[in-house]
Amino acid sequence: MEVFTVDNHIWAIDHELLGIPGVGVTYVVRGEEIALVETGTALTVPQTLAGLDALDIPREAVRHILCTHIHMDHCGGSGHLAAALPNATVYIHSSVAEHLVNPTKLMASVRRAVGEEAWPLHGELLPIPAERIRPAEHLHLDLGRDVVLEAIATPGHSPDHLSYRDLKSGGLFIGDAAGLIMERWGLVFPVTPVPTYNLEAHLQTITMLRTLNLPRIYVTHYGPHDDVDRQLSYAAERIAELADLVRRALTDGDPDVEVLAARWLPYPDNGPAGVVARSWSRMSVAGMIRYELKRRQSSPS
Repeated sequence: MEVFTVDNHIWAIDHELLGIPGVGVTYVVRGEEIALVETGTALTVPQTLAGLDALDIPREAVRHILCTHIHMDHCGGSGHLAAALPNATVYIHSSVAEHLVNPTKLMASVRRAVGEEAWPLHGELLPIPAERIRPAEHLHLDLGRDVVLEAIATPGHSPDHLSYRDLKSGGLFIGDAAGLIMERWGLVFPVTPVPTYNLEAHLQTITMLRTLNLPRIYVTHYGPHDDVDRQLSYAAERIAELADLVRRALTDGDPDVEVLAARWLPYPDNGPAGVVARSWSRMSVAGMIRYELKRRQSSPS
């Protein structure tokens, strides 16, 4: 576990997502009240709590837990954190809130998506009482001391995906809207997962984000980045590359997920980072294939 300063009112706790440093963070935003942005998985919660201890933040002082979307590496720890932080309310898009109340279907879906190799790294969600969950899509959360978080719809990676703009710094907690920037592991790529990935919405989101002239993005995977336009442009390029790769494979009648993933993201490391690279690249290829097949089925012949 590592804690580092992001801004004078924002810290990041590296909670060693999937058992690896440099893969995922929970952000701590402090005004008069304290909010956490992103939770990691159930297995990262001990590191997140240790990070709060390192920042001398009592468990009772955390009032808000914000999740960008329903995927388990972003909300999987929400139930365990809610149990450990008794005064905290959990915020997520209302269309998926039911999965935090009863996570059975979500866990089954994630297991299929990430594959058996990576599934043990995720842990299990703990249900959250419905009265402790609030809709996030119109969130305007005033934490005091001029620290305000506002939700921005950023669909594509998932239809429920939200980002949260910090009005004090101008930065954006961007979740997976622009993909991964895990420079420690040489992994920088967008994730296009099954089952609800939408290419058109994703590209529109990236175009919209570029118009905001954001000074900084706070990436869940991983850390703050000031070269915003460069990162957004690169994400759009890699998405287009993957879409073209998948379309060619479908046209040739050979959309082999393993082969396409290795071609799009060759990553020879067989250590823990290699597990992440293989799992998330396979998931991205499968998501793009599913999107393209649905698009073709819905297009007039």
